[in-house]
This record gives sequence, structure tokens and C-alpha cells, in this order.
Amino acid sequence: MALRAVLGLDGSAHSRRAGSFLAALKPAGRARVVRVVEPIRLSSIGLLPAPVRVRILGEASRVAAAQRSAARREIEAAVARLKRAGWRATAEVRQGVPLDELLKAVRAARANMLVVGARGVGGVARLLLGSVANGAVRHAPCAVLVIR
Repeated sequence: MALRAVLGLDGSAHSRRAGSFLAALKPAGRARVVRVVEPIRLSSIGLLPAPVRVRILGEASRVAAAQRSAARREIEAAVARLKRAGWRATAEVRQGVPLDELLKAVRAARANMLVVGARGVGGVARLLLGSVANGAVRHAPCAVLVIR
């Protein structure tokens, strides 16, 4: 059976190690490298004066563009590393809830393995086993490899 993997990246050291681990697996197969950018939520912005809203929305748009650009650079570097190791790899930046989007990518790629880092760049709630890694282990329709 040919290996079809989805590699979920999040900018953390653990996810970079997950990419390196996947690249070292032999024989190489197909990999889809996915980075999910969470949308910026601006609650209660409607209560602010119009000039302030415009400024905040403009800044939020610049931050979102910078996040997408950083995500693209990260996954392109991972794809290049995988290709050098003999993998057939593609890159995809998604927007949404990370676990949901990773599971959608797994199904779309008909992957038989999901590779993620143990801990992402999230907050206090993700100190032990990251919430994305934990959710992947519980809900993925394929094998899940969690790298620390």
C-alpha cells in the first residue's frame, strides 16, 4: 500500500520536527502539506465609532495577510524538503478551525496517515498534548503520527 500522508503544520518546533520525520520515512509516498490559518475574530466591533472600526478592520486585514504569507513560506519549505527526500508533495493553506480543516484535508487526499506535532503554538489550554493532536488521535479516519 502506498503511503498517502497529510502533514499538518502550525509554525511550532514540534510541527517542523513532524515534517522532518515524515521526510525520513522510506519508501516515500504522496504528501499534502497543510497549514490552517485561523480567521481573525473581531467581536463587538460594531459598537465602536466608524473611524475606529475602519482602522481596526484594516489592521486585521494586514495581520491576516501576513499570517497567510508566513503560512505559505512554511509549507513551501516543507514541500521542498519532502521532494528532496523523494516524496510527491503538494502544499495547501486553508482558513478555518485547524482540526476541522486537517480532517477535511485527510478525507480529500484519501490519506492513510496524518502527521502532526504534539504541541502547537496555542495557549495554556494546549500545554500537554495539543488540542489539535489530541483531536486528531480521537477523530481522524486514518492512522495518526504525533511527533514531539
